[in-house]
Amino acid sequence: MFRDWFKNVIYAGLVNEESADVRKQILISSLFSLISFVLLIIYGIDSLVRENLELAAVVLLTAVVSGVNYLFLCRTGKYRVSSFIIVILMSLLCLYLLCSGGSNNTGPLWLFVLPGLAFYVFGLFKGTIFVAVLMILVCYILFIPGNSLLQTQYTLAFVQRFSGAMFSVCLIAYIYEYSREDGRKELLNLSRKLDQLSRRDELTGLSNRRDMFDRLRYELHRFERSGKAFSVLIADIDHFKSINDTYGHECGDEFLKEIAKVMRVNVQKRDAVARWGGEEFLIFLPETSGVDAEKTAERLRRAVADLAMPYDDSTISTTTSIGLAEYTPGQSLNELINTADKFLYLAKREGRNRVKRTIS
Repeated sequence: MFRDWFKNVIYAGLVNEESADVRKQILISSLFSLISFVLLIIYGIDSLVRENLELAAVVLLTAVVSGVNYLFLCRTGKYRVSSFIIVILMSLLCLYLLCSGGSNNTGPLWLFVLPGLAFYVFGLFKGTIFVAVLMILVCYILFIPGNSLLQTQYTLAFVQRFSGAMFSVCLIAYIYEYSREDGRKELLNLSRKLDQLSRRDELTGLSNRRDMFDRLRYELHRFERSGKAFSVLIADIDHFKSINDTYGHECGDEFLKEIAKVMRVNVQKRDAVARWGGEEFLIFLPETSGVDAEKTAERLRRAVADLAMPYDDSTISTTTSIGLAEYTPGQSLNELINTADKFLYLAKREGRNRVKRTIS
């Protein structure tokens, strides 16, 4: 029970957020707000005890804002706004501590936390700009003599070592964020490639059943908005089993590849062809009525019939039967596909090598 409570606290009550990246952003904003609140309260009280009232007031005010920022995150879930607030708040506090020296001139040490936080919250490009501006301000405060911002004195040795260390921290933070961003892009590209592979039939390179269903769902939503008709064809290769039995499955696979090429060549670019299973193909024809779809189906039928593939000392050819269905309002996708499938089997029963879209 304590574990659940603790997790709920550090995630600002947003533990059910699905995105891992968003959860990380929430965690960073939440932890920085909470830790800043606790530490600044302690340092503020210490400054009061030491009778450094100005420092105590600034630190305690920052603690209050940090605490309010945590409550804002809990209430709204706006982690980007909350992260921005914490970066700006910490930047202003750190610059104040640099200028004033903080407690015993240790104030500049707080600056070391900023580069990593800025890169994580803002990303590589914006983070680089932010850190560059920060370093310019730091250099101006420390190296420009007589500027009105610096209210304390640092030794030359401290300034030199601090500046070198700060530059090193900025460089390391940049390299880390660059590597993180590069790795993220690589993972996204890999994820995209895997998604594409999962939507392709390995043998023919056509869309597979999953990809085609997604396209049909999209077209169904588009029809609801535009009312433009669309049609599907289901083509089955006639006597394909006899090709496998006579010449072997390797020959059958090569023949399917050739048929897939014929299908792709004989439809428009906007159309989609998928291997539906075995020797069946589903052709999706967007913005196409049943009459126009029948013309496309006849073109495909003739193209498959004209295909002759040399294999060893033989020439292999066959025909295809095609069932056609135009979408009608109120149909489900399964009903549409079942209608095309019904006409396909009707074409088979009537002698094959034909297109059917109505019952004679």
